[in-house]
Formats: sequence, structure tokens, C-alpha cells
Amino acid sequence: MTRLWPHGEPVQVQLDAHGLPLAFAWRGIWHPVAGIANRWRARTAWWAAEVWQDYLKLVTADGLLCILA
Repeated sequence: MTRLWPHGEPVQVQLDAHGLPLAFAWRGIWHPVAGIANRWRARTAWWAAEVWQDYLKLVTADGLLCILA
């Protein structure tokens, strides 16, 4: 089942030496990252200022497909 949280939820992320996620904690549970499917950068709030947001679409070892921003 797919769920979308348009406003997101905070997560704690553990990064490797290259700045890529190894695992993240969501709702108090750590999820090891099995692979990164895609990453991209998008410009947001273009009318107010030049703001870029990085996104990672990844799959976890326990089968979650997530987008982290």
C-alpha cells in the first residue's frame, strides 16, 4: 500500500562518508537502506528566493519505498 504525507514527517538519517544515507529512523524505528533508486534536485519557492531541495528515492532492507527530502 502507498501512503503520501504531503507535509512529511521528520526522520533522523545516518550518512556514509559520501553523504549518502545508510539508515534512517522514522517513528522511532531504524530502517537500513538497501538501495537508492533515484536522486534529484528541484527548485522550490522560486517566487521568493533561489531555494534548491535534494530528494532521494530509496528502498529499505525491510521493504519500504521512501522519498527523503
